[in-house]
Amino acid sequence: MTMVAVIAVAFVACSEDEKSDEKPETPEKVSIDDNAVNLGLPSGTKWAKMNIGATNAWDRGDNFAWGETRPKEVYDYSNYLHLTADAKFEQEWKYINKYQIDDGYDGIWYRNIEFVGDGKSVLEPEDDAAAVNWGGDWVMPTPEDFIELRENCEIEKTSEYNGVRGVLFKGKNGNTVFFPKGGGKTLNSDPLYIDYGFYWTNSIETTEEAYKEVLADVEELFWDPSLRTNGLLVRGVCKAGGNTNNHDAVDLGLPSGKLWATMNIGAEKAEDNGYYLAWGETAPKKLYDEATYKFVTKAGKSRSISKYQIDDKIVGGIWYTKEFIGDGKATLEDIDDAAAVNWEGNWKTPTEAQFDELMRNCCIIWTDNYDDSNVAGYIVYKAKADPDKGRIITDSKDKGTLVKYYTLTDTHVFFPKSVYWTNTVYYYTYSALAYELSGTRGSVDRSEGLHIRPVCK
Repeated sequence: MTMVAVIAVAFVACSEDEKSDEKPETPEKVSIDDNAVNLGLPSGTKWAKMNIGATNAWDRGDNFAWGETRPKEVYDYSNYLHLTADAKFEQEWKYINKYQIDDGYDGIWYRNIEFVGDGKSVLEPEDDAAAVNWGGDWVMPTPEDFIELRENCEIEKTSEYNGVRGVLFKGKNGNTVFFPKGGGKTLNSDPLYIDYGFYWTNSIETTEEAYKEVLADVEELFWDPSLRTNGLLVRGVCKAGGNTNNHDAVDLGLPSGKLWATMNIGAEKAEDNGYYLAWGETAPKKLYDEATYKFVTKAGKSRSISKYQIDDKIVGGIWYTKEFIGDGKATLEDIDDAAAVNWEGNWKTPTEAQFDELMRNCCIIWTDNYDDSNVAGYIVYKAKADPDKGRIITDSKDKGTLVKYYTLTDTHVFFPKSVYWTNTVYYYTYSALAYELSGTRGSVDRSEGLHIRPVCK
């Protein structure tokens, strides 16, 4: 039989008057950085801190029929999106025209006893309420996402947030997400499942074992194919790394959840240096100096920076008169970010804070010969224990058993010894990694050619 995947995360009712009727306009894209919570899950999946259509964590948000992306007043087959137009049949559910699965029931997706439906059981992006309403890399969770959430978090089922009862999931890193209870709607907008907190997954077909494992304390299971028309709640997730555009990304267990690329821009393998790039330029070239720099304006014999003009107190250039009148831009825009331009997806040139986070939370070991490549550099390992975080081992005498404890089979990225750009320009543009690991920090001019190791947000 058809089983629509609905996840129950709550077991106590709460009243409808606790929910605000005011809602902001739906944004074209909801920021992952502002709304995603890293719970330290094994998959790296981040959960939204609020429901689709909500204005805060305790607001239930909007109701959606499964496979629909807009809330409505009535939730039944009379206005269900994926139903044959003007179908007025005693068993209307038989006339679903999309996401037809071989459940053994009669309907337009059967010819005699032969199944001829589309066989689709997982929502496509255009029918995913999270993807459509929030954009970016937000999607509705899979049943497995809910299982992972339940298995890897502490659960407070009787939690209360601003007077609203619900369930609080606390990750091993201490971060939390709150799921308000109740909020379902059915025909004529009558309240539905007010004693529970039912949330859609992206799948209309799942295994009984997975379903029971998620629900656990809920005795009643829903096997009714008509369930997809009911209005339930949706919580978005962002998969680890978001859109990596087919470039390998590594989860080093960082608090921010950011993923680091396995190689530099322009490299074909981890031990390659890749492209030399001037800061703010997106393609390599033969000569790296002010004469060839992209953002230089020439006026007679003098040159001046034409973009990313910062108030460096060194009065000169077209961005000064008696006072600073430059653009004040210090952080790369996407059109000038070599990672964003060359790799696309969600890749960016890292910030200095991201380099700092990398070094504070990983175990870093110098090697003269990475993976028998004869290339020297730093192996940045995902720390296996808290005392290892922030350790930078450069002297072979100090490595001791740590080198045996961490091997190349452990989660890591390798940085060939070099100097790496960050996404921010100062009077000089510095790389935190260059300073901490290479011992080179100081007069690195933005027109010089350095390397870039991308991060995925």
